[in-house]
Amino acid sequence: MISKFVQLEFADPRIRAIDYIQDIRDAAKNASLNLYSRYDVQLQYPFCTEDNRVIIEIRIPDNKISSFGNIGNHLRGLSTFLLTKYPNTYNNYTVGKRLLIYVELDSINEQNNSKNTAILTMVDRFEIIASLSKIMERSDVDALETIRSIKELIDNFNNM
Repeated sequence: MISKFVQLEFADPRIRAIDYIQDIRDAAKNASLNLYSRYDVQLQYPFCTEDNRVIIEIRIPDNKISSFGNIGNHLRGLSTFLLTKYPNTYNNYTVGKRLLIYVELDSINEQNNSKNTAILTMVDRFEIIASLSKIMERSDVDALETIRSIKELIDNFNNM
């Protein structure tokens, strides 16, 4: 068996997975039956980390690992369960047609040190986009200088 760790986040940054951990655990319990009967894959009990992230472990048989390239597709049952069982709670938090975002982690230890690395959660990324949008609306000297600096960073990154 090969273990994969997946961080669960809501697509809408207004809601945090840690705040709804019990509902997520119920969804995982429901989805684990389906994954085990179809693929012989074991979905473990979701747990919380010290920095309030929700992580779920998936144990995949060695002979099935090649068919599990995109784990998010196999975990859609979690979102389906939440939207079906608690429609009044979660329908307001869908972004497009997505409720949850699944971020596959290389290892738990690496992610625990993520504050020191370039790994950003989806919520952090949305906040950066919102901040950048606000800067783009302005036309004062400071905003234009910030935009120029960001563009220069992006250009340098693309030329690497």
